[in-house]
Amino acid sequence: MEATSPIKLLSFAFLLVLCLLSTGGIAPHKVDARDPACNGSIAECSEEAEFQMDSEINRRLLEQKKYISPGALKRDQPVCNGGGSGNAYTNSGCLPTPSNPHTRGCAKYYQCRSGS
Repeated sequence: MEATSPIKLLSFAFLLVLCLLSTGGIAPHKVDARDPACNGSIAECSEEAEFQMDSEINRRLLEQKKYISPGALKRDQPVCNGGGSGNAYTNSGCLPTPSNPHTRGCAKYYQCRSGS
């Protein structure tokens, strides 16, 4: 059996590389958005859907009402139960009642402030 010459091996390797490059086996593959079996990222596979989601968010933001309803401010009624004729709003009922008043009972187990 005769040994193969290096020139034959190099020419065979060159032809093999040339065939692979011509068929696209080694060439980089661009992901197509219309490809039904796209394995790329969301941005690569569905560019249209990516921009559509952005416009959906913008549409929702634009739908929000940015005005005061006509019943919110009435001329013949004060803003809250007071504040007129020099009274402060904090003493007149504009603030809601506290959710945890100090007068509420507490067991010693919880070590509350009053200890009752």
